[in-house]
Amino acid sequence: MKPRVLYIVYWGAAEPLGQSLVLPAVKRLADLGVELTLVTFEKPLDLACQEEIAQIRGSLNRHGVQWIPLRYHKRPKVPATTFDILHGCMRSILAQLRARPDIIHARTFIGGLIGLALAPLLRAKLIYHNEGFYPDEQVDAGVWKAGSAPHRIARSLEQLLYAQADGIIALSHRAKDILMGLPAVQRWNTPVIVVPSCVELDRFCWNPSQLSTPRDVLRLVYLGSVGGRYKLDAIGRFVAVACRELGQVHLRVLTRAEPHLVDSIFSSAGLPGDVWSLDGVPHAAIPAELSHQHAGLHFLPRGLSEHGGSPTKIGEYWAAGLPVVVTANVSDTEEIIRRERVGIVVNEHSETEYRRAARELQLLLGDHELHKRCRHAAETYYALGPACERQFTLYRNIISRAARASACAHTSEFSKL
Repeated sequence: MKPRVLYIVYWGAAEPLGQSLVLPAVKRLADLGVELTLVTFEKPLDLACQEEIAQIRGSLNRHGVQWIPLRYHKRPKVPATTFDILHGCMRSILAQLRARPDIIHARTFIGGLIGLALAPLLRAKLIYHNEGFYPDEQVDAGVWKAGSAPHRIARSLEQLLYAQADGIIALSHRAKDILMGLPAVQRWNTPVIVVPSCVELDRFCWNPSQLSTPRDVLRLVYLGSVGGRYKLDAIGRFVAVACRELGQVHLRVLTRAEPHLVDSIFSSAGLPGDVWSLDGVPHAAIPAELSHQHAGLHFLPRGLSEHGGSPTKIGEYWAAGLPVVVTANVSDTEEIIRRERVGIVVNEHSETEYRRAARELQLLLGDHELHKRCRHAAETYYALGPACERQFTLYRNIISRAARASACAHTSEFSKL
């Protein structure tokens, strides 16, 4: 019998995270034999693009996935998010009246809260797919102060999610170690598996002969969001130092952020305007863009949350055969870099350290086996197929565990007669 799964995520299927992380995963899970209903929260501008919405729906239908796209509400912050949670609960309940799910796969913190409310109502098991330590991420992003009321409340809700979940999906082995130490997880022997932010490797048609080597210009790339925890200002300072140290360097920024925001950040960082360029390329064009670069960048602040994440861009850089330059302590990435020799770790934000990292990157790029090692790292740590198989196994194990518990309860009741 197919596992019936209600998959709730507080992202949009039409936005980059949805297209890179959610859609490939749910399609693969459906192909493995999961009867899956997907609930997403779409931004109004994305919902207005009827052609793209129709394409997404058609793609999901071909894999047998039912899709419920709900409208995302941004402001006012607390009332809007509360409305989204309630709206998501009600729509999900209505959608599932004909077929009660065995499992609610609740991805992201808000998705987890929706799942927490729905699971007892639908008599379903709950899997919390945390996507990092959300309350601490808000502190590191400067949204909340550590120990403030919002931080404390969110942490309490996060602990409740871990205590009530029948299964937990962590993004990194470092995060798993933390979760396995929680009293509630130990008490209930809650299964915890690691599923990083996986990449559709087939999209990155990797061909070593097409990869260029630095000659006149070293081409660096930053892919993803701007602001908050993502230290584009530090990247700007690093690139400015690399220009002075190595000669001609060009930074390509691939983001949906407003150009004036990026320009302001780089101006403050002292990065000249002729050293960088920006483009909001569609998700489908990312592999081609990366194929023209030499190395990918990802800088985070040292804080409370970095060990809980799994940067999608790291897997995409490696899938394209690019080494990475990252700050220290980013989930499992630093350990992989040192083990596989696929990047440079920046240990502190200083000109001396930036010079050291730039010189080491230049030496690393002279290694003729580098691109093969990067692709191997993507295949080993970020492949979508094995990750979905682990999730499918978790589904089956939780359903079997529930069936055994139910059988034991029936046996106990029968013995009392």
